[in-house]
Amino acid sequence: MKVVLRVFIVIIIIIGGVLIIVAGKKPFPEPECLVCGPNLVRILGIAEVILGLGAFVIQGNLIEKQRNL
Repeated sequence: MKVVLRVFIVIIIIIGGVLIIVAGKKPFPEPECLVCGPNLVRILGIAEVILGLGAFVIQGNLIEKQRNL
């Protein structure tokens, strides 16, 4: 049951990152600086997706190790 909950949480994180990337494109005006507009939101969304995928891979490796023991 814990494994299913962890996988569900990781999937929610990945979906949240994708939503941040998609939603961060339109509502903000285009400023010139990198850290004060949609560029920062897009970077944070991409980082969240990458970290979520990394957590998903690590979780899969831990599950395989537990099965082998």
